[in-house]
Amino acid sequence: MSSGPIAAPTLAAPDPTPPRRRLGRWWLLPLTAGALVLGTTVALATNGHLPGGPAPTATDATGGNAGLGPAAPGTRPTPSGNEGFGAGPASGSPSPSVSGGATSGAFPGGRNTLPGASIYLKSGESFAAGLARSDRSYGPLRMVRVFYPGLPPSWSGSRADVANRTVVVSFKAPPGEVAAGKHDSRLAAWFRSVPRDLDVYWSYFHEPEDDVERGSYTAAQYRAAWKRLAGLADRAGNARLRSTLILMCWTLNPNSRRTFEDYWPGGDAIDVLGWDCYNSGGKYDRYTDPAQVFTPMINKSKALGKPWGLAETGSVRIAGDSSGTGRAAWIRSMSRYLDGQRPLWVAYYDYEVAGGDFRLTDAPSREAWRAWCAAS
Repeated sequence: MSSGPIAAPTLAAPDPTPPRRRLGRWWLLPLTAGALVLGTTVALATNGHLPGGPAPTATDATGGNAGLGPAAPGTRPTPSGNEGFGAGPASGSPSPSVSGGATSGAFPGGRNTLPGASIYLKSGESFAAGLARSDRSYGPLRMVRVFYPGLPPSWSGSRADVANRTVVVSFKAPPGEVAAGKHDSRLAAWFRSVPRDLDVYWSYFHEPEDDVERGSYTAAQYRAAWKRLAGLADRAGNARLRSTLILMCWTLNPNSRRTFEDYWPGGDAIDVLGWDCYNSGGKYDRYTDPAQVFTPMINKSKALGKPWGLAETGSVRIAGDSSGTGRAAWIRSMSRYLDGQRPLWVAYYDYEVAGGDFRLTDAPSREAWRAWCAAS
């Protein structure tokens, strides 16, 4: 994978004993107070792997564990149900629904969770056109999941900019290079360019687990890169930038033989936990109870005192469910369950990939997701 353009000279090395990152986030306190101890519940059918093939790989020839001293971040309030859209709609702004539904007003009942999706593009379709199509289908979306395979492009005109609402945006670069400061100048400029009237949940190298297992880089390099990036983001002084670690739900399953702490750079570096959780019961021609799918990652998030969201979720249609009514019922069940759990956002993985077709192409499934996007 390309690591992006050559970066400008790096920032000066930090003081070897930088001060602790000042959290100052009153919006985390209710969750911290209600933290639960992680139990022994195991979702045997939970699998957070990206449904497609292996992601592009970034490798490191050399390591690096330099840290960047933090600057004090501002207060980061939790978005409410009537937030998510920017003040100045651009070409990719929410489109009116073709058949009515949600508007940009508050959700009935005051639900805080922002519903959204990733944007699957048809052949030759621009991101703005794909986003408008998704808005028409779902009513419109209040958040959008954006993926960058390398370093993030300039904000102006990028997919995150076109979305013009709350985004969960991820990017990649070799962790050894990031930790050593090779991309400091470019990334610091990107963090400074992020608008201050939008909630931007930024994530570095989402789903790193398979890459670590392949030996593309080490867990220590990954954690060090995160710590440096958190310092760069804090120095931008943007209270609405939120560092978001995105892992697979599968990682919490003992059968994965993984350890969460390998990927955890510490609570000072991470504001929010994002999870990729799927109904992998599709492998066995069943729709798994949402509580079984999601409970482990909810417990883990609460145990760490961190707010959380679903960066990817979805289900293929299982064998025998040609009409999609079974998947629609699963989506409604998932929606009811998540309503009681209060995630920050939930992004449906609206893609067709090598691992299956998760797109909501059948009317029952599409209407089930639309209903949740449009109502409390």
